[in-house]
Amino acid sequence: MIQLTDVGLFSHFIAMIAYLGLAVAAVMHQRAAFNLVLAAAALATAAWAASFVATMLIDPGLQPWISRLQTLKIAGWIALLLYLLRPSWLGGEGSDRTSFWVGGVLGFVLALQIVVDFSGAGQDALIGEGDVTASFFLVVRIAVSVTGLVLSHNLFVNSREADRSGIRLLAIGLAGLFVYDLNFYTLAFLLPPGSPDLYNIRGAVDAILVLLFLFSTRDAWMKGARVSRTVAFQTFAFSGVGFYLIAMSLLAYALKLVGGDWGVLLQVTFLCATLLMGTVALVSPRMRAWLRVAIARNFYRYQYDYRNEWLRFIATVSAPGEAAGLPVRVVQALATVLDAQGGWLLVPEDIRLQPMANWQMADRQPEAIAVDSELIAWLSAQDRTLDLELVRSGEALDPPVLPDWLLADRRFWLAVPAVNRDTLAGVVLIGQSLVPRRLGWEDEELLRTLGRQIGSYIAESSGQAALEEAQRFEEFNRRFAFILHDIKNLVSQLSLLARNAERHADNPAFRADMIETLKVSVGKMNALLAWLSQRASGVSAPDDDVPVDGLLRQLVKSRQGAWPSLSLNLPAERPLPVRGDGGRLEQMFAHLLQNAMDASPPGAPIRIDMAMAGPDVVITLADRGQGMSARFIRQDLFQPFHSTKPGGFGIGAYEAREIARAHGGRLDVASREGEGTSFTISLPMAKAATMAAGLATGNILPAGVAGGEQA
Repeated sequence: MIQLTDVGLFSHFIAMIAYLGLAVAAVMHQRAAFNLVLAAAALATAAWAASFVATMLIDPGLQPWISRLQTLKIAGWIALLLYLLRPSWLGGEGSDRTSFWVGGVLGFVLALQIVVDFSGAGQDALIGEGDVTASFFLVVRIAVSVTGLVLSHNLFVNSREADRSGIRLLAIGLAGLFVYDLNFYTLAFLLPPGSPDLYNIRGAVDAILVLLFLFSTRDAWMKGARVSRTVAFQTFAFSGVGFYLIAMSLLAYALKLVGGDWGVLLQVTFLCATLLMGTVALVSPRMRAWLRVAIARNFYRYQYDYRNEWLRFIATVSAPGEAAGLPVRVVQALATVLDAQGGWLLVPEDIRLQPMANWQMADRQPEAIAVDSELIAWLSAQDRTLDLELVRSGEALDPPVLPDWLLADRRFWLAVPAVNRDTLAGVVLIGQSLVPRRLGWEDEELLRTLGRQIGSYIAESSGQAALEEAQRFEEFNRRFAFILHDIKNLVSQLSLLARNAERHADNPAFRADMIETLKVSVGKMNALLAWLSQRASGVSAPDDDVPVDGLLRQLVKSRQGAWPSLSLNLPAERPLPVRGDGGRLEQMFAHLLQNAMDASPPGAPIRIDMAMAGPDVVITLADRGQGMSARFIRQDLFQPFHSTKPGGFGIGAYEAREIARAHGGRLDVASREGEGTSFTISLPMAKAATMAAGLATGNILPAGVAGGEQA
C-alpha cells in the first residue's frame, strides 16, 4: 500500500473539518435542493478525509476505504454538476443532452469502479503492482477526471450571464478537484508508482477549495448571511498577508539551502526585508483602495455598500468643529467615497465660481470659473459627474469645453455638480483616485445623490450666513435708533447755538469761524438724518451723471496734506462719467483710500489710476502696505462688523463693494502679504449704465459722513 505520512494526517484532518463545516452551513442557511446536494457531496468528501485520519490513528487496515470513499466523493460532485446542468438536459436538444447521457454513463462507471475497489486492485495500481484490472482502474479514474472537467466547462457555458459571477467560482473549485486527480492518476499510470507526496497533500488542496464553494454559492444559500464588505476586506487582507509570508518563508529557506556559509545571513536579511515590504503594502492607502475595489467588483453584486457609505458621509460632514469647517468636511466626505487624494469646492460669487475650501489639495488651488462658461452650463443641465480624464483623452461623448488650466492639470479627475432645487449651488473638483478607474453607473448615481446633498448643505450654509448677517444688521439698526435720537437732539441744540451766535457775535472774525464750523457739523448730521429717513421711506437715491475724475481730484486734494505721497493719474481724453449717486461713489473711494492709508507705513506711495476698458471705467487704487492673505480676503475682508482695528465697525470694505454692485459694477482685490494691495473698481459708463435694482433701497452712508469708520 502507498505510504501515509503525518503531513497527510494533518492535511486530511483539515479537509474533514472544512467539508463538515461546508455541509452544516449549506443545510442550515437555506434548505433548497441545491444546498442538499451540495451538503451530500461535502459529507462524502468529509468521510473520505475521515477514512485517511482513521487509518493513521485507529487501524491501518482501513486504508482500502480511502480509495472506496474517494469514488463516493467523486460521485457526489458529479451529482452536483448534473443537478446544476438539469435545465439543459431536461429541455435541450442535441449537444445540450450530452451532459445527461455522460452522467448516466458515469454512474455506471463509478459503480463499476467501486466493485474494482473492493477487489483490492485500486491499492495495487497506486503502488505500481497488479494486473490489467489495476491498469483499468487508473484509466477509469483518469476518464472520470476528464469528464468532470468537461462537465465543469459545460456548467459555465450553459449558465445565464447574470449567474456567471457565482458559477465561475464553482466551476473553478470543481475543476480544481478534477485537475488534481487527473494529474495524480496520470502520473501513477505513466510513471508508476503513484507519488506519496501528492497522495498525502491532497486533503489540504481540497480544503482550500472550500472557500471557492462558499463564495460561489452565496446567491443560493448565503442570501440570509451576507458577508459585510469590511469583513471581506479584512479576510482577504490577512489571507494575503498569510500567503505572502508563507511564500517568502519558502524562498528564505531556499536561500539557506543554496547559500552555503552565507545562508543564515541571507535568510535573516531576506525575511526582514520582506516583512518590511509586507507591512508597507498592508498600511498603504493605495493598496487598501485597490483591494476594496477588487473585492467589490468580483464578489458583490453592487459596488458600494450604500448604507455604510451614507453613514460615513453623514458622520464626516457632521463631525464636531466650527461651522466654517463645513465646506472642508463636505469635500473630504465626497473624496473619501472615491478613495481620492483630495478636492476643492467652488461656489458662485458674482459672475464666477470661486474656490472656497479644499481637502488635502492646498498646494493646487484652481482658478475661478466663469458662471456662463460651457463647463458650468453642462454641469447645470446634465446634473451628473463629468470625468475629466475622458474629456482629455477624447473619449467622452459631447463633452463641454474645459478651461485651459483644467484641461492641462491632470491632478483633477472629476467635476461633481452640487445641485440644490435645480440650481447649481457649487462644483466639487475631485483629485485623482488612489486606484485609477473609470466611473460606472453605480458611481454616477451615488455621486449624483451625494452632490445633491452637498448642494443642500451649501444652500443651507449660505442661508444661515445670510440670516446671521441680517441679524447683525438688525442689531446694528436697533443700536443706531438710540444714536439717531441723540443726534437729533444734538442737531437741535447746535442749530439754536448757531442762530444765537449770529445775533450776539462780539468778535466778527472769530464768531464767523465758529459759525461756519457749526454749520458744517449741522449739515453733516442733517445729511445722516436725511439718509436714514430715505431708507425708511423708500425714496429713490439720486441718479445723475457723475464725473468720476472730479470726485477723485477733490478726494486727493483733501488728503494730500496728510499724505504727500498720494498721486492721481487721469486719462488725457474727455471725462468719463458714470450714472449714479455721486455721494455714495465719493464715499466708496474715501473708504478704500482710508484703508490704504491705514495699511501703509508713513510716507509710502499710494497711487490712484483711472482708465477706460471697453464700456467700463476702471479705477485702481494701489498701495505698498502690509498686504493681506488669500484666506483673509476670502473669509474676512468683506464680512460686515468684522474689523481688525481697535474700535472699528468693520463695514468700510463691505460698503465699498455694495456701492460698486449697486452701480452695476464690481470690486476686485489683489494682494500679497508684505508687498501691498490693489483694489480695482469697474463701473459702467453713463451711456451704458443702468442702475441696479438694489440701489433704490440703499445700503451705504451718504457722502456727508464719508470719513466714517473703515474696515
